[in-house]
Amino acid sequence: MELNKELLIEKAKVALKEAEKLGATQAEITITYVTSALTRLANSIIDQNVAEKHAMVSSMVYVGKRKGSTSVEVFDDKSIADAVADAVKIAKISPENKDFKSLPAAQKYPNAIPLDELISKKTMNATPEQRAEYSTVAINAAHAIDKRINAVAGAISHRLAEQSIVNSNGVECYTASTGSNVNLTCLAEDGKEQAAGWSADTRMDFTQLKVEEVAKKAAKKAADGFGMKYVEPGEYEVILEPAAVGGFMFFMSYFGFSAMMYQDYVSFLRDRIGEKLFSEKLNLWDDSFDKRMEYRSYFDAEGVPKKKMDLIKDGEVRNLAYDTFTANKDNVESTGHNLKMRGRSIPIAFDLMVGEGDSDLDEMIAETKNGILVTHFHYQNAVNPTKGIFTGLTRDGAWLVKNGEIQYPLRTLRYTDAAPRFLGNIDLIGKYPDLNDANAKVPPMKLPSFTITGSQKE
Repeated sequence: MELNKELLIEKAKVALKEAEKLGATQAEITITYVTSALTRLANSIIDQNVAEKHAMVSSMVYVGKRKGSTSVEVFDDKSIADAVADAVKIAKISPENKDFKSLPAAQKYPNAIPLDELISKKTMNATPEQRAEYSTVAINAAHAIDKRINAVAGAISHRLAEQSIVNSNGVECYTASTGSNVNLTCLAEDGKEQAAGWSADTRMDFTQLKVEEVAKKAAKKAADGFGMKYVEPGEYEVILEPAAVGGFMFFMSYFGFSAMMYQDYVSFLRDRIGEKLFSEKLNLWDDSFDKRMEYRSYFDAEGVPKKKMDLIKDGEVRNLAYDTFTANKDNVESTGHNLKMRGRSIPIAFDLMVGEGDSDLDEMIAETKNGILVTHFHYQNAVNPTKGIFTGLTRDGAWLVKNGEIQYPLRTLRYTDAAPRFLGNIDLIGKYPDLNDANAKVPPMKLPSFTITGSQKE
């Protein structure tokens, strides 16, 4: 498999010239080319094998202060030109954005990460046979944990993603990255009750995936999930496994540390930069250059160089994540945190890391008098982002812990709580896990107080 740098840059430049010819005063063209493959498991067999290539061409144009944009999955020159023309048409009939000043100027990349540190040839050349071998390992390892395991489901996947960005002010950049993932759910049944367990791992190098460990962990959680009981809503100590910490930190980054949310008076950090809002044990930063991160990049989604940035230092709120648009509004420099997500162009700290402690899950459990152990959350969102109040549901395993011992599994729980409150005190923080099962580099942590507002009864 070969890289396509010259082709992606050339096509982006052609699209850029088309936009300028049609009257765009400024334009940005992004081309993303993804080659991916996946083997899906269901009922402990290989259920699906797929491989695909996708090209996404995103055009953002300005006619004065009027903006238009399109994103289309095409790759031939005529279709790209048509999409650019549509973006220009949209711009010409759109209202002016008086806050717009300019797209980024031409950039230099003194801290460019070499491509051989971003891609793995073993991932690029991974085969269906290798995914089938991993599938066999996963299925056999899971069923060996407990005879009540009756189904292994999930997916084993890998991909190569390439991206080029050019704009009319001279930005021109290209990067590529490889990634692979195993994501497994094990289902167990004893004739009376069903239980589920989950685990995952992500690696740049496909051959480094810890498939057997993931399968064993997911199966163990499923086997330990029988005898689920109801627990009354209220305040509990909580032990958050890394996947639970990582999922929550993303939402806190989005709703708290994005300069767009701050400028729109949505962020709960409004007028609180420099204030100690959290436990002094909490350190949160964004660093796409750290080699412990599986996915890295040295520029953001508009071609601006990324920077390492503290968000929380010893409990104190330090910085916001800016892109060019929000930086121009505040007369500061972009921190290189633009992200194109769900049709929006926003600044967000995405390469998150939480500082380690010296504890572990065993100590956290031993130190808990009346608490809950959580695998991870889903359906998370902000209830009141201006106060940092979030909510979510436990998924794939939660257990009641009493006097230092796990008592029994719990049915699905809902938490609703304010981040400054429940992160205002932290009892213990652990080490980074062996498995990369979160979208951030985070350790487990134990909190003295966490509010459960709902509990499934049956």
